[in-house]
Amino acid sequence: MEHFTQTTTYIVTLALAAILPGPGMTGLMFKTLVQGYKNGLMMLFGLITGDIIFLLTSIFLISYIHHFSPHFAFYLILLSSSYLLYLAYKFWFFEGNLLGIETPSNIKETIFSYKDGLLITLSNPKTISFYLAIVPAIFGAQSLQKQGLFLVAITILTLALIGGLYVFFSWNLKKVLSDIKIQTFLLRALSLMMCILALGMLYREFSTQYLT
Repeated sequence: MEHFTQTTTYIVTLALAAILPGPGMTGLMFKTLVQGYKNGLMMLFGLITGDIIFLLTSIFLISYIHHFSPHFAFYLILLSSSYLLYLAYKFWFFEGNLLGIETPSNIKETIFSYKDGLLITLSNPKTISFYLAIVPAIFGAQSLQKQGLFLVAITILTLALIGGLYVFFSWNLKKVLSDIKIQTFLLRALSLMMCILALGMLYREFSTQYLT
């Protein structure tokens, strides 16, 4: 019964975290719009790879990391928040037509799409907090290691399903997003979201480090 409750809680929490628009899924939407569904799917694989890296870290390395470097999470949040602020800056000041960008469909572009997804996930404070804080709280260290392969499988399936839906619906939004004003609005909304997320995580981490 406890195993069922833990698993259900994990799946629901993971699904909600993925469905709610964040840097990863919003970036996936724009990748699909600009470069097509093939590159969108490759970016999705990169996003999932990043999630699995954090999940495996949570399962096998979290206790060792905290013992070796008590401030590891703080430095990771600092680095990832800085990267998100950089992305927020780039999105806010982007000029031009997203759908008018010509991107050749070749192996190099496919690799870049995968890399984009991986880097966004690895720099997402929400993802870091989920796998390095929330997941251990749901299962506990011993239960996590016992269910490692099972958790990897359901994580891949859940993220692939939700990410696939994002790719599908994004590909069908091209007509709606042909207006430059709508593109600008969405890009700046994404920029604000990234900025708020990064600054919020930085505030929380600095408050924890220096005000307690």
